Amino acid sequence: MSTTVTKPLKRFRWTVKEYFRISETGVFDDRRVELINGVIVEMPAQAHPHRTSLSKTNCVLVASFDRTKHWVVVQGTLLLPPHGAPDPDFHVFDVPIGTPDRDLPLPFLVIEISDTTYLKDSGPKLRMYAKAGILDYWILNLPKDRLEVYRQPEQLTSEPARWRYVQTVSFGRGERVSPLARPDLSFLVDDLLP
Repeated sequence: MSTTVTKPLKRFRWTVKEYFRISETGVFDDRRVELINGVIVEMPAQAHPHRTSLSKTNCVLVASFDRTKHWVVVQGTLLLPPHGAPDPDFHVFDVPIGTPDRDLPLPFLVIEISDTTYLKDSGPKLRMYAKAGILDYWILNLPKDRLEVYRQPEQLTSEPARWRYVQTVSFGRGERVSPLARPDLSFLVDDLLP
């Protein structure tokens, strides 16, 4: 009896450039997708608690940041070449609205609202944001009714998947939190959760 040895399939990681080229062909149709570490991932439909938290957080952020100095992006694509083009629920730049892509710095705050996506947001996306150097990453963890704040990205080993945040703090209802880059601002967690 002979045994056939099959080679494992090699995974292909898409670059940001390839991802946008594919998108322009219309292959994704009306599906909401994002590029996470070179993998194209479909995004789930938003449930009522997610939409509520999205609306409340949007009101807080837009009221807090001067649009001539800061750009609050809602569910827009964040370019993290070579293999990242996620669509976080929010990211905030320290530049005026409409600044060209080539002049954008890294956002000083990225926020994900996690209802059914917590494993992705606290796993591959967290590692991707840490690797990119995002200094302040927040997850509104709706099932746990709390805000998780991640700071101080570091790489544990030379392996790409070994990025993490050293500082992790959770905030509950009744507590306040400030963005790392804007300690003069203070947000009530209740105003962000549904």
